[in-house]
Amino acid sequence: MDEDPSLLERWRAGDAAAGELLFARHFPGLYRFFAGKVTRDIDDLIQKTLLACVEGRDRFRGEGQASFRSYLYGIARHMLYGHYRRHANDRIDVLETSLEDLAPSPSQVVDGAAAERVLAAGLRRIPVDAQVLLELHYWEGMSHQELADAMEVTLGVVKGRLARAKQQLRTQINQLQALGPVVQSEDALELDRWVASLPRPVLVPAPVRDS
Repeated sequence: MDEDPSLLERWRAGDAAAGELLFARHFPGLYRFFAGKVTRDIDDLIQKTLLACVEGRDRFRGEGQASFRSYLYGIARHMLYGHYRRHANDRIDVLETSLEDLAPSPSQVVDGAAAERVLAAGLRRIPVDAQVLLELHYWEGMSHQELADAMEVTLGVVKGRLARAKQQLRTQINQLQALGPVVQSEDALELDRWVASLPRPVLVPAPVRDS
């Protein structure tokens, strides 16, 4: 199977078939990435992300699948934040603002429902940047080095951010528990094990206004 860097170079050289293969290979992951965070323009954001990969010739100099994934999701992250800043709030701070801040959802998420709904609610309540980091870590299976490359920070910084994001999620889950406990307390403390036991949550995305 052709590796992504090879397909990217062939696409840049005018090989449309290589571009189609790269698009098909990464469409599902990019769709998952954007779908829980925006209500519209998902296909457009995916296309812009992949086209930015082609146009960013000087940015991607790595080798191998891991390096390409970091490059790809790093661009997707910038596309998402640009989308928020254009449509939601020019002054949005992704290190502080959560999806819940952008579009508060009623207490539909916690009504004695399944544990995955509590996880979805918890993710909505933490800052967007922390949510992105946890999603790439838990559901895209990215390593610490891949995360550092995608987030454009050092390995030490990303480890600290990941630990802080997990604590933020754990805090939100504990707060949601007070509204109607559905998670065993020991499971909430063992966050990695608990998240791994659940399907990827379906998040309610934040609507955006026209510019």
